[in-house]
Amino acid sequence: MRSFGLATKIAVPFVALFALLLAVLGGVLARGIFQEVEGRVEREQRFALSVATFRDIPLNESFLRGIRDRIQGDDAEGPDFVVLEGRAAPLTTLAADEPAAAAVLADLLAAARDPVALPGLGGVEATEEVQATRLELGGRGYLVLYVTRWPGDKRRDIFLLYPQANIEAAQWRALRKMAWLGAVGLLLAALLARLVAEWISRPVRRLAAAAARFAAGGLNEPLEPELESAHDEIGRLSAAFRTMVESLRRSQAELVKHERLAATGKLAATVAHEIRNPLTSLRMTVEMLSRRGGDAATAEAYQVVLGEIDRLALTVEELLTFARPRPPQRAPTDLNQLAAATVEFLRRQLRHARVEARLEPDPRLPAWPLDPNKVRQLLYNLILNAMQAMVRDGTVTIRTRWDEGARRACLEVSDTGPGIPDEVRERLFDPFVSTKPGGGGLGLAIAKQVVEEHGGRISFETSPTGTTFRAEFPEDGTDGTG
Repeated sequence: MRSFGLATKIAVPFVALFALLLAVLGGVLARGIFQEVEGRVEREQRFALSVATFRDIPLNESFLRGIRDRIQGDDAEGPDFVVLEGRAAPLTTLAADEPAAAAVLADLLAAARDPVALPGLGGVEATEEVQATRLELGGRGYLVLYVTRWPGDKRRDIFLLYPQANIEAAQWRALRKMAWLGAVGLLLAALLARLVAEWISRPVRRLAAAAARFAAGGLNEPLEPELESAHDEIGRLSAAFRTMVESLRRSQAELVKHERLAATGKLAATVAHEIRNPLTSLRMTVEMLSRRGGDAATAEAYQVVLGEIDRLALTVEELLTFARPRPPQRAPTDLNQLAAATVEFLRRQLRHARVEARLEPDPRLPAWPLDPNKVRQLLYNLILNAMQAMVRDGTVTIRTRWDEGARRACLEVSDTGPGIPDEVRERLFDPFVSTKPGGGGLGLAIAKQVVEEHGGRISFETSPTGTTFRAEFPEDGTDGTG
């Protein structure tokens, strides 16, 4: 089946509607024109009869023929006059030697004797108005105008016979002119509708072409700027289309990233599993050797090895946590106590880095439904991230807050480091993104994962004088911000 273009689909209904309106209007106008033509002809013939019956002009055949020739105009056949006066022979412009004319005259004489056919004929008032009727005379239709005059004591009936065919010819001439005007108007309307339809459909076609390019895989194709700058429905459609394309680009990028992360996670889980057991054996062996004693340098060396083993074990645990997340096992948890225990666990590392740890607990904070192991890991990652951001010397502040109105527990970790560089702020929580040389880039990704598993959200504020990470945990496990 043939498919029509948008411009045609727009133009055709308007042209069809215009044609329908033109047809209806033409029918009404045609009726009015027919009536106007008929009325004009009758007024002209009434005037001609009035001239012919002027009382001071003697009636004769040459005078009547002169009037007839003057009023014939463009008609193929002019009107004829018939004058009946007593028993005298009719005075007429009809051709006496033509059978058709004789039949017309005979039918007129018969009608003149019938008061029903010609009502009012024979009035006694000299000022009687000209009357009109239509009669079938000699097999043809005529507009018959008649009047009776009384010159002296004689009665004179004067008739003007105007062929109905002349009236119909004039009506059809007027109708043809109107039809030509209608055809020209319809043609102009079709041309205008086509131009308007092209004007409307052109940007839509360009937008459709852009959509086809995008569908073919060219998501980076730019949208034509003139479409976006339009302040109409097309402009709004183009803006919405651009928004959709940008969303598709983000979705595609996210899909690629998730696929890469899934593959990396599987690989990381396999590697971490293979490393964890040997690390455990290594730690046990080093601890046994350290217990045998030795000089101070040997003891220090053992502590360095144990520290590196613990660091590797933490990295392995992070890989496993990221690769195989599990739902949080919620239980009423004292977040203040959990924060204090985590700081105490990291005390030796903080002291080694010459970083001071400050606790600012909120005593109003109730026991909150959290997974203590996951939140401990969250705190551990945030504190280590803050410690590593300062390298040496500085302060880490751990705060807990209770938001009574929102029924939300909050945890903040602040440092006095140099802040987060601009180029990584948008990707800070993405896996394997790190601002520290040699960093694995999983600590903040796991922190975000833990918070979101609890239905909360994590955010940060940074400046050249420090950074604060804020984790919020709602009571019902959903982020109340919508």
